[in-house]
Amino acid sequence: MMIVTAPAAVGKSTAASFLSFHLKAPVLDLSTLQVGDATLEGSLSKALGAGNFARYLDRMVHGAATLIVDALDEAEVRSGQANFRAFIRGVADTASAFTGKPAVVILSRAESSQALVETLEERRIPFAQFEILPFNREQAEHYLDGRISDIYSASGREMIHKKHREPFTKARDALFKIMASALSATDGEIWEVPAVRDFLGYAPVLDVAAEFLAVDNFATVSRDFSSKAADRGLVHWDMVSQVIDHLLVREQEKFVAQFSKTPEFIALDDPRLAAALYTPEEQCARLLDYVENMRIPMDLPGHLPAKVREPYETAVSAQLANHPFLRGSGWFNVIFRDYVTARAISSASTSADTGQAIRRRLLSAEWKHSPMFGYFTFTLSRAVSEDVAQCHSELLGALYESFKSMCDSRDTLRIIVGKSGNRLIATFAVLTEIDTGSADSGKFLVSMGPLGFVTHEGTIGISFPRELSHADIYEVPEVTLGGDGGSFKLGPQVYISCGELLVLAKEVHVHGEASKYPVLLNLGSLTSEHVNLKAEPEQLIVVCDELFYPWSQHQKRVNLDELRSNSREAYWLYVELRRIVLRFKDAKAGEVALYQPFLDNLVIGENRRARIALDFLQDIGCVTLRNSMYLLNLAEYAKLGISRTQLRNLEMTEASKEWAERLMNFAAAQ
Repeated sequence: MMIVTAPAAVGKSTAASFLSFHLKAPVLDLSTLQVGDATLEGSLSKALGAGNFARYLDRMVHGAATLIVDALDEAEVRSGQANFRAFIRGVADTASAFTGKPAVVILSRAESSQALVETLEERRIPFAQFEILPFNREQAEHYLDGRISDIYSASGREMIHKKHREPFTKARDALFKIMASALSATDGEIWEVPAVRDFLGYAPVLDVAAEFLAVDNFATVSRDFSSKAADRGLVHWDMVSQVIDHLLVREQEKFVAQFSKTPEFIALDDPRLAAALYTPEEQCARLLDYVENMRIPMDLPGHLPAKVREPYETAVSAQLANHPFLRGSGWFNVIFRDYVTARAISSASTSADTGQAIRRRLLSAEWKHSPMFGYFTFTLSRAVSEDVAQCHSELLGALYESFKSMCDSRDTLRIIVGKSGNRLIATFAVLTEIDTGSADSGKFLVSMGPLGFVTHEGTIGISFPRELSHADIYEVPEVTLGGDGGSFKLGPQVYISCGELLVLAKEVHVHGEASKYPVLLNLGSLTSEHVNLKAEPEQLIVVCDELFYPWSQHQKRVNLDELRSNSREAYWLYVELRRIVLRFKDAKAGEVALYQPFLDNLVIGENRRARIALDFLQDIGCVTLRNSMYLLNLAEYAKLGISRTQLRNLEMTEASKEWAERLMNFAAAQ
């Protein structure tokens, strides 16, 4: 006996047809049968007739004939465990009489074949086992050519990819490279990276690629690569999302095709229910529960009649174990894990308890983050016509960890979070330093983003589990640092303004840039217990009325009574002016500059006070906009009478108070 396994959609049925043609062997398609004991012999006898069946079986026993058995995994779903096990035992009984070459070739997904393997091993019946691997580059290109031809042929169009080979090849290779960038940052041969080869060589991936490439003008493909999504670093994630969604829909169709033939479902006499079975969202929730043990309540679909619940759960268990996103009991690839997680957390059908369970795992120390979760969450959580995605505020910390995982030594992740009404608005962007070859500081380009998120109504608390750096957080009611109570890294370049700061970490390491931009915590209250705070005095400033050790060592008291009117608002505006001015780096020339999109999108964002402070600096002539650059005139700034050291340390001098009042009056006039 020979057993051939492969994940979903790799081509088991195609392999069965190929073997049938070359071996002149019949194919027994189990996807159409309700299997049980003696199904193998009964089906052959019915198809061949009693006399011919006896002769054919005798030839099989002596290795002179072969039977191809396809879709063992689908038979498990359709028939139920008791009938499926009986079928396995019957196959083993038949195989025990074989004396020649392999007489039966069975094709299945790996998990469903395991029961057969175990039975054969128990009975010491010899068998060979093979696995169909994803295509290599040459095979993938050949398969892709064929699929594109099918698409052109179905629509009655000319085979343009054969006529204009050079532009097609260029577009195809560019597409492969973009999709590969979702899994590897290599600049070399992408097909040499195992994870990339497995993904690009997967037939369903190539099916979606074929639809993308079956165009009338291959130049349009290049324009798609240069789209807004591509500029934000999203085009490959949009495509990968399409591929994975295609697989989920395909799984649903295969399951429904089998389960709808069961006696229990037929007895319902309600074919409309089929569309609600094993939906992509249900698959994602079940996969997370199956692999990650998240203990998600599994009453899906919720309106399934009680009398079919038990057979449905049995069938789903069999289908899930053979899911194309799995390899054994784990994920086939982290890209599938992150898509499933993002889709489950983004779905409107996900219950509040399920969403909370997923967020809790994402913020735990056990979860190993990758950039894919952040990208997929953005892609799946936004409307097509909008540039911002929606999520629960607790998810922002997990998104931070996800985007942070894509950064290397040259990259900086910047995050801005601010309150707007009863929601939070967050922006993420990755800046990459460019080596200018000079002694000056390197320049930066925005290599990812900015990506915007708005939180669900009423969700206004955020938690960062491991670290926080290059962050501006303003007017957020509650911020939590260190979800698991371990060590937390804070800074550099962090500004937090919040009602309550809750520190759960037992050890906090502050990395403020003392000479430039110390960490500033502007708090209504601070709560922590037995924290080991490691920070130099010049690295951390904490503005809070009531503080205890060790935070009190870094306390900065501000006497708002010294400001003549509306003191609290004047102080807030002055803090925002401080934040903007300190972004301009020191230079030998009379001016220092900041790139306009950087300041507007990644420093100010939706912060109303920061926008007023920048407008004020422009109004008094300290800052001008020239050729997409904001320029700070150092001579004009000197007239304010506030040194950068005083500004950095929030020293409220007479000049500081005067300019805070002027800034307040400017804001009042807007």
